[in-house]
Formats: sequence, C-alpha cells, structure tokens
Amino acid sequence: MIRKKQIRKFQTPLTVENSAEASNHPAPEKPSGQPQVYSVSGLTRDIRAIMEAAFDSVWVEGEISNFRTVASGHSYFVLKDDKSQIRCVLFKGHRAGIKFQPEDGDQVLLFGRISVYDARGEYQIIAESMEPRGLGALQKAFEQLKEKLDKEGLFDDEKKKPLPEFPWKVGVVTSSTGAAVRDILNIIRRRNPKVSVLLCPAKVQGEGAAEEIARGIEELNQRKDIEVIIIGRGGGSLEDLWAFNEEVVARAIFASRIPVVSAVGHEIDFTIADFVADLRAPTPSAAAELTVPLLQDTVREIRSLNEALITTLQKKLEYYADLLKRLMDRRFFHQPKEIFNPQIQRLDDLHVRLLRGLEQSLVSHQQRLQDKIHRLFQASPEKHIQHMKENRMMLEKRMLHIIHSQVRLNKERFEGILKNLNAINPLAILERGYSICSKDGESLKNTEAVNPGDTVKIRLSRGGLDCTVKKIIEEN
Repeated sequence: MIRKKQIRKFQTPLTVENSAEASNHPAPEKPSGQPQVYSVSGLTRDIRAIMEAAFDSVWVEGEISNFRTVASGHSYFVLKDDKSQIRCVLFKGHRAGIKFQPEDGDQVLLFGRISVYDARGEYQIIAESMEPRGLGALQKAFEQLKEKLDKEGLFDDEKKKPLPEFPWKVGVVTSSTGAAVRDILNIIRRRNPKVSVLLCPAKVQGEGAAEEIARGIEELNQRKDIEVIIIGRGGGSLEDLWAFNEEVVARAIFASRIPVVSAVGHEIDFTIADFVADLRAPTPSAAAELTVPLLQDTVREIRSLNEALITTLQKKLEYYADLLKRLMDRRFFHQPKEIFNPQIQRLDDLHVRLLRGLEQSLVSHQQRLQDKIHRLFQASPEKHIQHMKENRMMLEKRMLHIIHSQVRLNKERFEGILKNLNAINPLAILERGYSICSKDGESLKNTEAVNPGDTVKIRLSRGGLDCTVKKIIEEN
C-alpha cells in the first residue's frame, strides 16, 4: 500500500550544472523551440525533490533480501516481491524502535519515505519502522530474546534458587494501584498475618516500565531483611505484558541474590521473566500462596516436629539409661580398685629394679673415676707442659722472623718484575698517546701494505677504531 501526495509541477526546469553555478552565473536563455538541457546532478536533484514530495510517507510490504549492517550501525537491504525489488536503508537512529532482528527471507511491512541516492542515481526507501507480517513484531522479538537468553544459561534449572520455607518479609515489585498488589496483600494477610510485605512500586506497562521493574529488584537486593521477591501484574495483551519481556528485567532477575517469583498475567500467559525467575506462578494470587505458607500449617508442622523431637529424645534417654544400668551391674563398677591392683604391683617391681640398677651404675662409675685420677697423678704432666710452652714460644719467634723476611724478599722481587713488565707493556705506551694500527690481524709498520679504501683497526689505550684509508701520505 502506498500513500501518495499530489505531485508538484515544475514550470521551469534547472538548466545549470550545479546550484552554485546557478546562483553566480544565470543560464542563458535558450532560443525558442530548443529543448531544455539538464546536467546529470541537476536532473537527479529534481527527480529526488519530486519523489520526496510525492512519497513523503509510504507503507510497503515485501520480502527482505541481502540484509547487512555495516560498522557505522546503518543497515542496507533489498525489499522484493515476485516481480520487482527496491533498495532500502535503515539508519542507526531508527533501529532502536524495531523490536525484532530483521533477517533475509522475512516478510515485513515497512514504513518510510522515498528518496534518491545522488551518487548512483538510484531511488530507495529510507525505512523508519518495520514489523513482520504473519507473526507479530513483539512475538518475534520474544522468540529471539528467549533463544538468546536460553543459550546464555539464564533459564538453567541448576541456577535457580530455592524459596525459603518460612519467610517473614516479602518484597513485591508491581504497580501500587493495580489489582495485583491488592491480591498479593490479601492472600498473604489471610495465610499469615505475621509476614510483613515491602512494596517497591513500579510501572508495569508503557515506556520506562522495564527499567523501573529492574530498578525495584536491585533496590530490594540491597536490603538484608528481604527473603523472597514477587514481581508481576494482572493479565493483558502481549503489548501490555511486554515490560516483563525486556532483557533488562531478565538480567536483573538473574543477578538477584534473593529468590524471585514471577507472576505475570494469567495462567496461559508466559513471559521472559517467567523463564528466568526461580519460580513461575500462574497469577499474582498464586505467587502469594506459593511464597507464604498458611500459619495454621506452619504451626501444625512445628508442633509435629516438636513432638517428633521429644519422641526421639525420649528414646535416646531410655537407650542411655539402659546402657548405664548394664555398666553399673558389672563388677569393676562396684570394685574399681581391682582393675588397678595388678598395674600397681607391677609399678612397684619396676621401681625397685630401677633403684637397684642406678646404685650399681653409680658404684661402677665411681671406681673408674678413681682409677683415672690416680693415673693422672702418677704421670704429673706439669713439667712437660712447661717445657712445651717454652719451645712453642721460641718456634713462634723464629717463624715470624722467617715469614717477615720472606714477605720482604718476595715484595722486592714482585716490584722488580712489575717494573720490568711496565717497561715492555704496550698498553703503557698507549697510555702516553700512542696507538697500534693493524690490518687483517697484522700490525702495520709502514704504508706499503695499505692501499686507499682498505679497512684498518686502530687500538687505543681505551677501546679501538675501525677506519677506512682515504689517503696515504709518504714521508719525504
């Protein structure tokens, strides 16, 4: 379907090469009866002006072909049917308003305007919006996002958190004026009036609703007293429930450390939030019932657990009482000393044997000590020690004299050798400003072995030089 405007008529076509020339050099008038001559660019501009004026907004249905998106973010494709085709461009600024990812083969309904691309002289549609035909745009966007998040693992059962059995504080993210919050509050109040509810109000429909829902989940996660979160709203169309199909809500649910129960619409309604949430409830009322157990059931279960605990404790007490009675009936319990008497007797025997052994060892060591003292006294080593001390002192003096003499002699010899070495050391000569010139590893004594262009090495006192001979100077 194409909506056309009345095509405006040009009384006088352009006759110059470009607009600048038209403003500065008016075209000469053509003789009567001669055809008007256009430039290529001028004709293209006029055609574009006519087409943009005539088709400023059109609806076109066709099949997408050769869809591609370039680095700039703009998309280019062809829209065709069984008889013709037309080029289309979807600029980056209009992509945000399209809720599905166009693909080759998609049958779409496109809204835009007709224009002409001057560089190639091709007419094209500048698309401003697009929706699939057959399957609605929202439904296709739903399926694409569901497939994407499923591949990322946001729906995995092993990542879902269990709900608390007896929550005492429930967080709710929904509209403060909707029926959903009233149903949730009434059900919780009826099932357990001791449970407190914290409402985080948020839009559940329209622009900005998804962001507010995600923000509500994040705010509740910042509190430490919230044990479970319910998000949801009443029933409606796919468009009404779309806020719960947005990626920002799905990722907020997945990132929540607190278990999240999704209760969106009616039992037949499914949203992305339902798949990501830790538990899906068919309605907000059902979410309250699944989250908060009946107070009577809780009390009954506590009483049952208490009775079971008491019964178990009684059985344990009876078992240990019987065990104690059987132990008390044994002989050693009435005469415990009988257990230790043999051990006490053995300890006494070991003590007597230990004392006897120590006495014998002490006597033996005393005898050996007396024998050694007697032998040392008979040897009387004091004189020998004094003589050895005198010999040692004399030997030390002689040794020191010999060492000093030897050191002095060696020093004089070393200094003489060092003086001789310095006299013949070529490096000492180099230190005085001389150098050694060599070619191919042989020292040069004259210029006969060198030609201009040869490379020679010059050894200095520190480092060396690689030089090229430019000129040979002969002595006169």
